[in-house]
Amino acid sequence: MSGRNNSEFKNALRDIATHAHFLDSPFDRVRCAEWIRKLISLSEDNLETSKIRNDYAQLLRIQVRNRLIHGPFASPPPENHIGLCPLAESLGTLIGKQIPLLPRTGQIQPILHHKSPDGRAYISAKQITGGGVFVYMAVSPEGLG
Repeated sequence: MSGRNNSEFKNALRDIATHAHFLDSPFDRVRCAEWIRKLISLSEDNLETSKIRNDYAQLLRIQVRNRLIHGPFASPPPENHIGLCPLAESLGTLIGKQIPLLPRTGQIQPILHHKSPDGRAYISAKQITGGGVFVYMAVSPEGLG
């Protein structure tokens, strides 16, 4: 994981630890601890996994600071060792369950994602339903992390 992602994750954990004891419900405090253990257990070697773990940590940080755990954190984290699905996919599924008229979401995953060995370039491509491709590319002279 890049140094920036790692420091963001550690800062989020510190902030959560600082504010978690203010949660009104003991149930929420336990659920928060379960999610923290899950996020810490995720591999930090993979760029995608580190982004997923940071996304969940930042959302949990916001919720803990507002003293209310909800959304994906209302239930226990998945037990499998594969990891978590992207936060956008998780939230899409959650919203789809609450609003039955919305079409069901599937897995959100790029067709291609690659980071250059020197860390200065990243590209991701995803097929768009109905034809076409969405491509994201980032380039940095110092490296992306």
